[in-house]
Amino acid sequence: METRTLLALESTGPISGVALIQGGALLGAIRLQHGLNLSGSLLHATSWLLQRSQLTLPQVDAFAVDLGPGSFTGLKIGVMLAKTWAHVLEKPLVGVSAFEACAALAPAGISLLVALPARRDALYLQFMPKVAQAESSPPAMVRQAHLSDWIEHTLGEARITHQLLVIGTAQAHEWLQPLLPDALFQRIETPDPVGVAWAGWQRFQAGEMVHPFSLTPLYIQPPSITPPKPSRG
Repeated sequence: METRTLLALESTGPISGVALIQGGALLGAIRLQHGLNLSGSLLHATSWLLQRSQLTLPQVDAFAVDLGPGSFTGLKIGVMLAKTWAHVLEKPLVGVSAFEACAALAPAGISLLVALPARRDALYLQFMPKVAQAESSPPAMVRQAHLSDWIEHTLGEARITHQLLVIGTAQAHEWLQPLLPDALFQRIETPDPVGVAWAGWQRFQAGEMVHPFSLTPLYIQPPSITPPKPSRG
């Protein structure tokens, strides 16, 4: 009987969280608005969830983390925390994208368009056809002015069928609904840690682990910070 345990971290947006799976069953999950103390919130939530499940961190068999895209600072903190635990405890580590995390909780047999906030004038997009053999589109950051062209080029006939589910924020719904009037819409604020856990569990079961030193966040656009200029001697 499968009894291995996986702990998943979600930190790509304003609502973070952790989730715990054991033997293919969800033991529990926490979602919380972390404010300015993301690392502390994740540590506290993890401690509470493990204690509630009568487990300790060393008893966790694998770790999964959302690699983004998303908040630059949030990604950095979540990925570093998962990498540190996996390295120190010598446990397997799995990375999943924010798109995979959203898709993991979607109904089967329907094409998906995941639309996550990028910046004020853009969305992060990935199209996942319902045909299992078909490849998903490359993750992209698309400005509002270019959404129509991207949809026509990427979705093809799927844009005019009822077999399309758009998973995204209220902003994504506002921008995409006029372009996809026949699609179904599911509103989310951020990816769910439960989705990270299920997507991570599938990769863990398939043996798709990554070494902590080689795991990097998925940055589709450069962080909105400016490197310091080198000082002149």
